[in-house]
Amino acid sequence: MLQSNIAPLRSAPPVLSARETITLSLPVHWLGAILYGDVASLLEEEQANFFRWLRDINNDLGHGGDVLVGNINTNEYFARYHDAAEYGVLPCMCVDVDLICEV
Repeated sequence: MLQSNIAPLRSAPPVLSARETITLSLPVHWLGAILYGDVASLLEEEQANFFRWLRDINNDLGHGGDVLVGNINTNEYFARYHDAAEYGVLPCMCVDVDLICEV
């Protein structure tokens, strides 16, 4: 049996995962928490709702991985129906926020 000094071929590195951008209508008063993790301006109940939303976003969109913040549209608008409504957030001023996640 012959032996070789040549190292075996390695598998090709995995292909970078595809990313998808999802635009959500989110409350303006959540931006500090979304961008900087600063929940000090939120009441205790609002903090609990925000952290529940964050957990759901990471699990549902990020599949347990990171979800990145993309563009934030600076045009504020009043919205009764927005993507934080199911987390107890009443109608409020909102902005469109792009979230980037793996697919």
